[in-house]
Amino acid sequence: MESHRLTREAVGDSPMWWLFRVSAPLCGQFPLCPRLPLRVVGCSQISAAAPPLQEALAVKSSPGAASEDGDTGNSRAMPSNVEIKAKVSDPTQFAEKAAQLSQSEGTVIRQHDTFFNCSRGRLKLRDFMNGSGQLIFYERPDTDGPKLSRYSISPTNDPQSLQTVLSDALGVKGEVRKERRLFLIGQTRVHLDTVEGLGHYMELEVVMRPEQAVEDGQKVAEDLMLQLGVSQQSLVTGAYMDLLLKGQEET
Repeated sequence: MESHRLTREAVGDSPMWWLFRVSAPLCGQFPLCPRLPLRVVGCSQISAAAPPLQEALAVKSSPGAASEDGDTGNSRAMPSNVEIKAKVSDPTQFAEKAAQLSQSEGTVIRQHDTFFNCSRGRLKLRDFMNGSGQLIFYERPDTDGPKLSRYSISPTNDPQSLQTVLSDALGVKGEVRKERRLFLIGQTRVHLDTVEGLGHYMELEVVMRPEQAVEDGQKVAEDLMLQLGVSQQSLVTGAYMDLLLKGQEET
């Protein structure tokens, strides 16, 4: 115990005395406490052991939202869908087939999408008109038939303020307003959309599983096309925003 008193006299009432009292049992100063190995870790070691911020954050869509899910981590592949879009001539008949396959009447969702100017891909803010929204970036080829879409998404509880900021920073490319009826069939989201200024469309979004190849998703989409009565002739390319802009150019 002499070393104990000498240490108290040496450090006085400084913060080092508290450190000594905590570490003393671990060093065997008290017979009832076992000896435990101590490891001193510097601040640089702690920082190096922590995971990168982009790996520690998981960004996902709001529960029940009818849209893409994903994150923006650069250290891993972006999540992906295989998608098909087509014009619907008889929305009532399509809804009946989708309801039969999904064994549900579907969920109606109102959406207001604002597209912003960006150098690649598409950037849009989706307002669900209920105080919530999602900022979505995605890339996909403008081709007929099944196509792979890669995306990142982040939820927001203040879509109107975010729209103001992004509009000032990037400029608005256009807006899309629609009422969406969502059906879930296996791993596929089936959308029956009534788009303001365009009419009735359907979208298939096959949510790819990690072990699946693109060809697997394409087969799922093509099989559903047959079951829902979607013809090759009704397929369209591009986003609704592209179709609206094209219509404006033609008028």
